[in-house]
Amino acid sequence: MWLGVLGALVVCAATSVPSREWVCPDINRPPSATCSCDLPHTLRCAGDHSALRVIGRALRGLPGVSLLDCTVQDVVSLVDPVLEISTVHKYSFYHNRDKLWLLTRNFDALSPSSPRKMSIRGSNSGLPSKESSHEFPLLPQGVSLHGLVVSSGELRRVSERAFSRLVGPLQALGLPNNRLESVPTGALEILSSLDRLDLSHNVLRSLTGRSFRGSTGGPFLPFWLRPAGRAPTPDLVEGLTNLTFLDLSDNSLGRLDANTFSSLPVLLTLRLKGNKLAVAGVAALQGLPALQELDLGSNLLGGPLGPKTLPPLLSLRVLQLPHNQLSSIRSDALSGLATLMTLSLHHNQIDVLEDHAFRSLCSLTQLDLAHNRIVAVSGSSLAHLTQLVQLDLSHNFLRALAADLVLPLRSLRELRLDDNDISMVTADALPALSALRRLTLADNPLNCDCSMSPFAEWLTNMSQVPPLDRETPVCATPPSLENGLLGEVSPEDLVCGEENDDLAPPGGPLSPTLPVSTQVMLRSFQYDGAIITLVWHVEVAALPYSCDNLFVYEEIGSHEVLIESNPLRCNSSDVADSQVLPVSFPSEGYLPGRRYRYCVVLLVGGGATSDEMVLGLGCSDVIPLVLTTSQFEARSEPVFRPGLSSISIASLHANVTSAGTMLVGVQIWNQVPSQPKCLLTAAVFAAGALVVQRHFNCSVPHVAIPGLSAGPYRVCVSIGNFPSTGPHSRCITAHQAHAPRGMSGLDVVLSACFAVLTSLLLLGLYLAIRHFSRQPKILQTHQCFLAGPPEEQQHSRYVKLHATTKL
Repeated sequence: MWLGVLGALVVCAATSVPSREWVCPDINRPPSATCSCDLPHTLRCAGDHSALRVIGRALRGLPGVSLLDCTVQDVVSLVDPVLEISTVHKYSFYHNRDKLWLLTRNFDALSPSSPRKMSIRGSNSGLPSKESSHEFPLLPQGVSLHGLVVSSGELRRVSERAFSRLVGPLQALGLPNNRLESVPTGALEILSSLDRLDLSHNVLRSLTGRSFRGSTGGPFLPFWLRPAGRAPTPDLVEGLTNLTFLDLSDNSLGRLDANTFSSLPVLLTLRLKGNKLAVAGVAALQGLPALQELDLGSNLLGGPLGPKTLPPLLSLRVLQLPHNQLSSIRSDALSGLATLMTLSLHHNQIDVLEDHAFRSLCSLTQLDLAHNRIVAVSGSSLAHLTQLVQLDLSHNFLRALAADLVLPLRSLRELRLDDNDISMVTADALPALSALRRLTLADNPLNCDCSMSPFAEWLTNMSQVPPLDRETPVCATPPSLENGLLGEVSPEDLVCGEENDDLAPPGGPLSPTLPVSTQVMLRSFQYDGAIITLVWHVEVAALPYSCDNLFVYEEIGSHEVLIESNPLRCNSSDVADSQVLPVSFPSEGYLPGRRYRYCVVLLVGGGATSDEMVLGLGCSDVIPLVLTTSQFEARSEPVFRPGLSSISIASLHANVTSAGTMLVGVQIWNQVPSQPKCLLTAAVFAAGALVVQRHFNCSVPHVAIPGLSAGPYRVCVSIGNFPSTGPHSRCITAHQAHAPRGMSGLDVVLSACFAVLTSLLLLGLYLAIRHFSRQPKILQTHQCFLAGPPEEQQHSRYVKLHATTKL
């Protein structure tokens, strides 16, 4: 932290001391103080509670020390002036109108001097009306420090006398790694030349409007010139008006009063990471016209990042917000930071980037969104970042590298996508990638089929990308190419399957990569030509929940491409039936007949029993956009549709006969036959297009649809119109049933040959069984023939056993 200070202080020391070779002071008086010099003009010391006094005596008359870094033990408070020596001065003063007369006499026995008189012009308000005398220390002759660091681990109090001998030259002060519970305002107010202040790693809990405040009017009056027993008046305090660097990291700050930093007009860098600040607490960051760098990492900033999350900071260049609890980025976020160039948001809980999220950050050149929960990024989300050079989206849940992500980023040179769920790189994204100098895709489940051939060729030809980056895309499928480097795979090996199934199974391409929850399912779809209405069913296990976002994917060939993301604002506690979630949006921009998949993102949990929230994602099948009802029908009297508790579809069967007739049968659970308008709808699809649609009553749950070919067909039956406007529907794939054929002459010949061969095999089997069934009789006769005298039989057996043993 202090390395930057050292460079500046060394330059200052080189210009302020006489030109001669630097010699490290010899201060070695253990256990009081032991010092060393690892850099020119820098003295690092360690010792006990008397170290500062010993160092002060040693430095008297030794020029050239610019930075003093002291680590002392057993120091709880700094009461006496730092670098105190034995010289004590006594003064007397009186005032007359606008002058304060000060008489001093040096009582140092070694070098007595005559009384000296000095005057201080200014208002005599608050000055003593009669002559007074107080003991006060003066700065040792020859000690001129530009930087001072004091750490003890136990320091809790710093009196206003602590830095009285360092008035004037001190430019950097560090009090890190202590136990300070408040800003030592009284000790700092005399350091009007202070440029850098480090109060990190303390236990500060709050900051008030007076923590760094000073008055711009009136001269500064040191504490030893104040009347006894009276506090300094506001017009006699100058404050830290020259401070450009302030480090308050790793404290316990949870509250900042309004205008806490307004008395620091030239502050350039403010570090507040590692505290307990919430969104409401950062509103006090107003009144910093010169601030260029702000670090708010590792705090308690939660919820969406919106336009008013931070107050306007017109000069801010760098903003650090990592390791917080931000959940999303809303449209026009951080609208008061028009000059921002670097934004770090890694290690948050961001899952949604709304359209035009960065519209107010046109100057942004570096964006870090790593270690979040981002599922998809639409082209509108990053559309305004034309100056962006570096983008980090590693460790998220992205599914594809498509043109929507990179086309708006005309100046992009570095893109990191490691550890996502990317399975494909679309060909339309490659022209936008040609300007890249860095691209990493490690730890992604790439599907190395024919669609990846353009990207594989791009990797081979992009010589400006480092070789290590070109080796990060590794194939996960097919099994024959698993763990193979995509750039080294032969183009002949990047093939697609011969079978092109246009009927995507439920779940489709989303199911291998997205954490789709079975607790959120689409139960209803309706399209009237202008409005798309989705009704989702949420299981009890997913309660309570709050809505987050809706994603829409369009099926293009064998892939799906994100075309839109819309934020959702709802809560399960605000609806009558928390298990039914209706979502409606205009169909402008959607093409009838095209196939779309709809995914809703919920934040599950956060109720009275637990504060933990998890991501719940429910996705529909790929649904063709066809009219389910006209706008006129939608306004007319609706057809009766039984509720969830009265009727549902238990099973569905369908097949196509040889005559081209499809038979569809439905089993109804808990049917209510007394309802004459209970309606079932069967819809038949081929290659994603609607072929025919039939309505039939629940009391006769089967229908015949003639005039169809062999298929296959996708058959969906729902309660009401299709797609279902109620909570239940089922879909299956139907093929033509195989009818029996008449036997031809060749079939008769083959059947006869098969019968003859079968007879011969049976006869052979019978003869073999008969032959082997006689063998036991022969063995029995042989055993009787071998029987002889007992001695010979035993001998024979012994010989056989002996031979076997040798073998």
